[in-house]
Amino acid sequence: QGSEFFWMLKGSMELPTIQQGKLKVVKINAGEVFLLPPRIPHSPQRPEEESLGMVIERERNQEKNEVDGLRWYTDFNNPTEILWEKYFYCGDLGKDLVPVVKAYKESEECKTGIPGSNVVTDPPFKQNVEDEVPAPFHLMRWIEEHREQLLNGEEIPLFPDSHPCPEMKISIIGGGITTTYKATKNNIETMLFQIEGESTVEVIDGEIKELKGGFCTVLAPQVEYKIKKSVRSVILRVQQDPEGSK
Repeated sequence: QGSEFFWMLKGSMELPTIQQGKLKVVKINAGEVFLLPPRIPHSPQRPEEESLGMVIERERNQEKNEVDGLRWYTDFNNPTEILWEKYFYCGDLGKDLVPVVKAYKESEECKTGIPGSNVVTDPPFKQNVEDEVPAPFHLMRWIEEHREQLLNGEEIPLFPDSHPCPEMKISIIGGGITTTYKATKNNIETMLFQIEGESTVEVIDGEIKELKGGFCTVLAPQVEYKIKKSVRSVILRVQQDPEGSK
């Protein structure tokens, strides 16, 4: 149900997606970023050895019965007929997907390729069939294009308002000044990733964190904080609103 932010640090990956009812394979090369809106079926593929990527997504809200879904089609290249699917709460990707995949592989549908009773007639959320997602782009080239603004200490949205993702707020913060950020509302964490330079993150009435290039930190919801940045500091700032996908 939630959106996902991809950043390939080394190597490349492929992300088969179903956009507007059709299969579209998105290739994310080294250095590129990609923002996937909520409720778009996707299947990350990383066949390249020693590739390394970052994926940011939020925790599922179990109290509000927020679930994930795994789905197989009779023909993935023409994804119009569902073969088998299951919706479930996913608190740990490494553990909670395993029994679902096992159940599919042991099913009659997997053996015969013919849909049976494991197709949900009234799913807990609707698939996004309206949006076409903008292509990946190279993050460091984007930073160079905005270098003057960043040197002036500006914070710039990484994706335009026209991007079809209502849930994630992602920006690049320039250096040379100290900025105070107000507390977020319930359930909205903030991730800071130091791309270049260094900075000091001070939670008001709380701890102080020193960030250098390649370091990151996650700030809890409802905390006020300030960031003191070196002149050449460049920070990736990510927030994800669980209510934004509704």
